[in-house]
Amino acid sequence: MLKLVLTTEADAAKADALAQALVERRLAACVSQHPIRSCYRWNGVIEHSEEVQLLIKTTEAAWPQLQPVLCELHSYDTPELLHWTVEASDGYGGWVVAELLS
Repeated sequence: MLKLVLTTEADAAKADALAQALVERRLAACVSQHPIRSCYRWNGVIEHSEEVQLLIKTTEAAWPQLQPVLCELHSYDTPELLHWTVEASDGYGGWVVAELLS
């Protein structure tokens, strides 16, 4: 089974650096990046910010190692870390697993 992990970063440079580190460490097979505009309450104030959303493709087995690395490398003190288990096609799922094991 695969796992998708969703997080956001402050800008494209930070998102690129985080994605690169996760792929280099073989904790993610692929990280898709999308520019977004977020609205949220932080410390009692409603904020609006431009961010980059990262969708990280990994495995359930890699999640225990991925989570602390995400927290360590992330530029936010309280990063968004949402994750869920997914099923993938045999070809794509096999590619993800092979990339993390190589």
